[in-house]
Amino acid sequence: MSDNKDRLGDKLSKREKAEEDRYFAEQEAAKLAKLKAEAEREAAVGRCPRDGAALDTQDHHGISTEVCPTCRGVWLDKGELEAIEKRDDEHWPTTWFRSILGD
Repeated sequence: MSDNKDRLGDKLSKREKAEEDRYFAEQEAAKLAKLKAEAEREAAVGRCPRDGAALDTQDHHGISTEVCPTCRGVWLDKGELEAIEKRDDEHWPTTWFRSILGD
């Protein structure tokens, strides 16, 4: 009888160990996926979404835009399109004064 009890105890401890190993493997996989996503985001900053080339920053009338030197795509950050639209609604005298004053 004690032999059966020992086998049952061994099976239970093996199962507990297997579930513990599975739990920690899932935790590690989740952490690795999070780190990989963060690394991809950091690598993508300053890169063209189309071809991965490094973007050049250009200033157009006080609004900075990123331009891809290979595909010539223009990329805007948050708020830059609204600033361009605001400038586009200005009348020509305002635009002329801005160009003279360097703003």
